[in-house]
Amino acid sequence: MEPPADAATHAVKVDIRKVDFYYGANRALKDISLPLRANEVTAFIGPSGCGKST
Repeated sequence: MEPPADAATHAVKVDIRKVDFYYGANRALKDISLPLRANEVTAFIGPSGCGKST
């Protein structure tokens, strides 16, 4: 049995809330929220040209 994970190791380090992103007049992202936690791996996947870098 493993010891319980320390809550501090999974604390939110970057918290993105309610983000919209536009390319000109076109909305590409609407109301995006994303908590990024310490000691976790986050990846954006998708085909070339789909907006991962945005």
